[in-house]
Amino acid sequence: MSQKVRNPLARALGIVLQGLRDQMGGISSTEIAKKLGLAASHYRMIEAGSAIIQPSRAVRVVQTFETIEFIPLCQVLVAIQILDSTRQHISDMRTTAELISEANPALARVLNKMEKLWAIIEDAEPSDVARTIVSHGLKGELEKFLTTEPVIFTADEIDNFMSPTYERPLAGPLYSKIGNILQGVAPFYLDTVLQLIGNLRDVTPRFTAKELAKWEVLHRERFSHVIGIIRTPEIILDVSTFDYSYLWDDHFQKMLIVYRDQPLERERTIKERIADNLRRRFELEHIKYESELSSFDEVLNKKLTIEHGKDNTNLIDDILSYRDVDMNNLWAYVMINGYVIPFIDNATVGLNTSDIYGSSLGYDETSEKLVQVRRLYNDLGFKL
Repeated sequence: MSQKVRNPLARALGIVLQGLRDQMGGISSTEIAKKLGLAASHYRMIEAGSAIIQPSRAVRVVQTFETIEFIPLCQVLVAIQILDSTRQHISDMRTTAELISEANPALARVLNKMEKLWAIIEDAEPSDVARTIVSHGLKGELEKFLTTEPVIFTADEIDNFMSPTYERPLAGPLYSKIGNILQGVAPFYLDTVLQLIGNLRDVTPRFTAKELAKWEVLHRERFSHVIGIIRTPEIILDVSTFDYSYLWDDHFQKMLIVYRDQPLERERTIKERIADNLRRRFELEHIKYESELSSFDEVLNKKLTIEHGKDNTNLIDDILSYRDVDMNNLWAYVMINGYVIPFIDNATVGLNTSDIYGSSLGYDETSEKLVQVRRLYNDLGFKL
C-alpha cells in the first residue's frame, strides 16, 4: 500500500473542518492555523487529510470551532491516530476500524460510513475519495458526532438507566450495571448468555392476559409502581384475572391508571366500581384476604388513582400505538431497582382470550413510551 493513501477518517475530518470554516464566514485557513498555533501549510495539509491533528491541540480546536464538542473531538482524534498506525495495509486499517467501533459504540455510526471507501481508497484520486466521503454520508455523520454534546449522567442515573424519568434511549448507561453483574462470572457462562441474547434479538415476546397475571404473581416483590394507560375504563373492572393484593404490600407505593374514553355508566366513578368488585371478590375469599379487608378503604384511597385523560386523547393514542398498530392498554411496572418493564396489548371487554395480542416492548421502544407517559402524567398534574 502506497504512502500516498490517506487516513480516511483524517480526510473526513479535514472536509468537516473546511465546511465549518466556510460557515464561519469564509475565514481563511491561515487565520485558523494561527488560532491553532500551526503553520498555515500544516493546517492546509490537515484539511487535505495528509496530516493529522494531535490530541494535545483539542482544546484549541474547540476554542476555534465553537460548534465542536470537546469529548467527541478527543474520541475522533484518538481514533485517527490508531488508524494511522495501520495505513500500510487496507485490511489492517479496516479491521482496526471495526475494533474501534466495538470498543467505542458511540463512534460506530461514523466508522460504519467508511465502508464504501475501502474498495477505492488505494487507487482513487483524492478528489474521488472526497466526493465519496460526502456522498455516502461520512462527512455528515462525522460533523453530527463532533457537534453533538454528549449526554452526561450522574451516578444515580447510570445505576437507574430505565427509571420513569429516563428520556434518552442510549446504550451507554447499561455498562455500569452490566459490569457489576459480570463480576466473578466464568467466561464459559458469559459466552452461553451472549449467544442466548443474540438469539433473542428481534424476536418479539407474545403473551396473554393470564400469562401477564402469572408474571405479576412471580414478581410482585420486585415492583413498586404500576402505571396503566388504557383506552376504555371497563377493561379494569374485571378483577378475577389479576390479583391486586400487591397493593397491600409494604414496598408497593402506587397504582396510577389513566383512561381515554368516557365510561358507559356514569352514576359511579370507575374507582368506586373497581373497589366494589374487588371488595366483593375479597369477601368471597375472606380467609385468604382477611388482612386486606381490614384496611381496604385506607389502602385503596392511598395507593390507587384512576384518572380520565379527556384532554389528552391524542397523546394517549400515540402511547397506545405499537409499530403502527392501535392497541388498547399499556402497563408499565416500575421495578424496585429502577428498571421499567412495559407490556402492551389489544385486550378489550368481550374479546376472546385467544384473540388477545400482547407484547413486551424493546429497550428503545420502552424509552420512547416512558417519555410520552411522563408528558401525559405531567399534564394531569402528577410527578413521575
